Amino acid sequence: MEPNKPLDPKGADKTKEGSASAEISQILLEQDPLVQTVHKIVIDGIEQRASDILIEPLDTEVQIRYRIDGVLYSSLLLPKTYQEGVISRIKVLSGLDISEHRLPQDGRFKIKAKESEVDLRVSVIPSSLGEKIALRILDKSRVTLDINKLGFDARTLELFKRNSLKPFGMILVCGPTGSGKTTTLYSILKYLDSVEKNIVTVEDPVEYQLHGINQVAVYEEIGLTFASTLRSILRQDPNVILVGEIRDFETADTAVKAALTGHILLSTLHTISASGALVRLVNMGVEPFLIASSCLFIVSQVLVRLLCPECKEAGRFSDSVLEEFKAYNIALDKDAVLYNKKGCKACNNTGFKGRMAVGESIEISPAIKELITGNASEQDIRQAAAKEDMVSLRENGLLLVRDGLTTIEEVLRVTSME
Repeated sequence: MEPNKPLDPKGADKTKEGSASAEISQILLEQDPLVQTVHKIVIDGIEQRASDILIEPLDTEVQIRYRIDGVLYSSLLLPKTYQEGVISRIKVLSGLDISEHRLPQDGRFKIKAKESEVDLRVSVIPSSLGEKIALRILDKSRVTLDINKLGFDARTLELFKRNSLKPFGMILVCGPTGSGKTTTLYSILKYLDSVEKNIVTVEDPVEYQLHGINQVAVYEEIGLTFASTLRSILRQDPNVILVGEIRDFETADTAVKAALTGHILLSTLHTISASGALVRLVNMGVEPFLIASSCLFIVSQVLVRLLCPECKEAGRFSDSVLEEFKAYNIALDKDAVLYNKKGCKACNNTGFKGRMAVGESIEISPAIKELITGNASEQDIRQAAAKEDMVSLRENGLLLVRDGLTTIEEVLRVTSME
């Protein structure tokens, strides 16, 4: 493991004796049971395809939980005596202050696993029972930055490609935390990337380094905010701009104006539905006519767990499940098969392996522009989009159930009834 901090320039001229002593110290350090415990926690998380590792203090123990395919699983309980040592070890790796226990801290470090380098983003917060740590695993080898392989339906995929190739305008990706919005935006950037285009991003933080793309990390403590960075980026002659998230009026206003002045602007909003993004911008204070003029396309997405192909079991559709399909006018063959989860070694006995993006998309047509400028409600915009062939999140999820890729319970878990 390597902490992300600069090398000490004083150590540049070490003698051979000093190097040998350092190697001996490192060997002794690696034999420390706390060091080995932290290493095992991280490596196990990576091997189990976890996206997050939570290290949580309890009354008499320390709980380790892994988030795998979006769901948390308890993995390990450590003695309470390990708590301070494990936390200090992770702080050292992340370049954090080990003497600070009262304030939140953020850092990151790298580790080599399976012959590849994995980044880990670290968040430490104080709690009543001690400090709690969340590790976000950023494994580049598992990330697919190909817009054709994210799982979107053909209509959404075609709208993504068509609108991203327009000369200017705004494309928004919406959804809850952890729904794959950043991966979708990165995939669009890879689709657009060419030597003829100047692509710049502003993110908090930069999750993955993309070759040939200029990426700026927000640093609010020194005034480097989304809005201020975006204004500076506009002086860099960009063709495509990615804003990690629109959080406030200042960022939203600058983003909309950038989209109107000859740039393709990509960003995210934390809304559940595509139509809700338009209302959210209005609520932030952006003028409706500016939204209607700048916005090209909005997609809302969630991630659905996929059944493990090694152990999924065939079953029959119950009457209640059939009612769900009838509600959305989805046709089923008379001999259609419903698949259920089982669990095996390949999927860590969860019954699921991997996830797929499911989206609902709205292209800003003349009819929808008119509704936006008239301050229409989210429901009115949604109904107009449905008339223009928008397929809802739940409907797209049910189509995956019909195709044997996931379960009805999983779709109902991550989507809401319209």
